[in-house]
Amino acid sequence: MTNESSEPIVQRLSRMEFKPLREVWPDEARHFTPWLLENSEYLAESLGIDLELEVSEHAIGAFSLDLFGRDVTHECPLIVENQLESTDHRHLGQLLTYAAGTDAKTVVWISAKFRDEHRQALEYLNDLAGDNARFFGIEVQVAVIADSPPAPLLNLVVQPSDWRSQVSAQRSSAGLSNSKAAYQSFWGQYLDQVHEQHPGLTNVRSPQGANWMNLNFPRKGTYITSGFIRSGKLTCELYIDVRPASRNSAIFEALLRNQTELEAALGTKLLWDRMEGKQACRIRLEHEASIADEESWPSLIDWLMKWQVAFKKVFYPAVQSLDDSLWTDPELG
Repeated sequence: MTNESSEPIVQRLSRMEFKPLREVWPDEARHFTPWLLENSEYLAESLGIDLELEVSEHAIGAFSLDLFGRDVTHECPLIVENQLESTDHRHLGQLLTYAAGTDAKTVVWISAKFRDEHRQALEYLNDLAGDNARFFGIEVQVAVIADSPPAPLLNLVVQPSDWRSQVSAQRSSAGLSNSKAAYQSFWGQYLDQVHEQHPGLTNVRSPQGANWMNLNFPRKGTYITSGFIRSGKLTCELYIDVRPASRNSAIFEALLRNQTELEAALGTKLLWDRMEGKQACRIRLEHEASIADEESWPSLIDWLMKWQVAFKKVFYPAVQSLDDSLWTDPELG
């Protein structure tokens, strides 16, 4: 028997519609590139890394690269080449020229539509590069629902294959060392847990085979990072590496003046390390750990996840509220 007074199970849904890109960004150089420079979080989320876009129209000899910056996750130069039409051979050539001219290890091509041959070209480059470089293809769209404002969509259509990279390393003469394989496995499990339990905590999605990993990027030259250190500990820390070294010291001292408030917000004492005689400074927590003890990984993952959440909550606003002169004042460097 049907209950005529019952509410419908599914609410009325709207249809997503796509708008021509030129209605939102009439000119690629004057509109889209500056927009992406100011809204790099869309690109970071699509790529699954933390990044910083530093400058547009970056000169490479007689040519001009759309966007130049840094892949913070892999600590290497990053370049972006844009076009608001379908991919073409000219832009593929420009992409390779700019990659060579900047020694970029993370290379991004953004287009309205990827032709099959250009998708295959990037996949071929990823196969050749292995772990030495990363080539990404992204299709950009703009969507509206009913009368909503237009929303940008950056859809990843080409990316490096972690599986191919691992298999290639295992088949090489050196292969993956036991420690590298262990680190890669640990970080992979950690990232899986993070994205399941705390979506949005980090953009990073691909594990690496090093003993450390950058997890968050509060501001230029500052990182929430974690690593296994030689003294048999796992760390969660704010790492400060702004050049020149005098700026690191100034930023460190500015945070140190708020030590009581920061430690109260975290609910724990911190190790404040000026790292005398070195470029960087750091503020860290340590926990007894051994990468060789695989049975302890679940508890290490829980510990690290707890403190990454806390560090991001406390240190993001603390770092972002510091005076801009600590980064830009020439008298500091």
